[in-house]
Amino acid sequence: MGERGGPSGPGVYHHHLDALRGVFMLVGVFVHASTLGEDPVFDGIGYASSLFRMEGFFVISGFLAAMVLGKHGARAGVRRRLASVGTPLLFTLVLFNPPTLWLTYNFHNDPNVSFVDFVRGNTLPTQGGDLSWYLHLWFLFALIAYALLSPAAAAALSRLAGTGAYRRVTAGRLPAMAAITLFVVGATVVIRGAHRIVLEPVIGTGTHAVLVEHTLEFLPFYLLGVLLHQGRDELLPFFQRPAPVFLAVTGLALLASNREWVPVLSAGTGLVLTETLFSIPLIATLLALAARLVPGPLPAVRYLADASYTVYLLHFFWIYVFATVLSFDPGLRAPQMLLVTALTFGVTLATHHFAIRRSPLLRKIFNGKFGSAGRPTAIPAMPAMPVTPASLVAVDGERTLPLRRSRLEAGTGC
Repeated sequence: MGERGGPSGPGVYHHHLDALRGVFMLVGVFVHASTLGEDPVFDGIGYASSLFRMEGFFVISGFLAAMVLGKHGARAGVRRRLASVGTPLLFTLVLFNPPTLWLTYNFHNDPNVSFVDFVRGNTLPTQGGDLSWYLHLWFLFALIAYALLSPAAAAALSRLAGTGAYRRVTAGRLPAMAAITLFVVGATVVIRGAHRIVLEPVIGTGTHAVLVEHTLEFLPFYLLGVLLHQGRDELLPFFQRPAPVFLAVTGLALLASNREWVPVLSAGTGLVLTETLFSIPLIATLLALAARLVPGPLPAVRYLADASYTVYLLHFFWIYVFATVLSFDPGLRAPQMLLVTALTFGVTLATHHFAIRRSPLLRKIFNGKFGSAGRPTAIPAMPAMPVTPASLVAVDGERTLPLRRSRLEAGTGC
């Protein structure tokens, strides 16, 4: 079924995974800029992102998490991940999310509310804009939950990788991809069912319920990343290759779903599974492309991969700062969104270059860098669930599907 990829043992650093993860995070700026208004170009970027970006990010995160556990052991590996993820989460949540929420509220609602009144809750009963307290940081909460789960998941999947059944399915590309697909789809069905039957009646609705939903939604892809690391010599080379036939077939199914040609695929479980199936070959193709473009350490790529964490953490704040300073109104179109996006990239990259990367303390606070200054950490840094205008966000469950965001969502994630 074709040659396998190059070496992928424990001593190999997968530079292309870091690069692709950074790209996923940087695309989040375009996704969240789309929350400023209505535009087909930026809405299209948001829709395309919702099909693969967070799925791919969590596959990479699971792979790198398993790599850290293998290098440092379960206890030390979990401590490193909690510090690398939890520290930026805490500081960004406390320092940047409150003013970002205030700016978002004023932009989409009453521009005359002071920050003090906003904090006190003196706001309109019906509000536009995404005002979930965690905003784009939900993926860090997910990574913390996954970090706690990682040792058990890695141990179980390591045992799975030692079975005869595993050796049979990794004998060729076709059985390997079939096994990967069944693994992700099966995990999605089980987790989705458990969420609806067990958790929904207990946790109810609200922003906390959406946070749990997002965390569970991407767990199958994180587990796939862990599995790929456990099978990095057999399974990863098969997965990390273009899959044009698989991509074309699932793409047609997705088109049929969107056009409502096949009603069973257009809502509920049918839509969830259609989108999940499409994301698998698309992620495989993107990994193959990244491996070809980034075969080894490239200084420019390394720099952008490191800077992407800073850009992602701070970009939501600056999007609404610029939209407010430029006196834009809700409903702006692509040219204004592109201007805000460019300004946001400029100020966040400058912040990283001139401040964060030069300060060991700021690297710890905003990048989770607790190792040596010159070496990248293997701890996942990011993108997930999209933040969206109130007209598209559904905390009550009426506008979103269980364990899947609406295809029009602009950005509660990365």
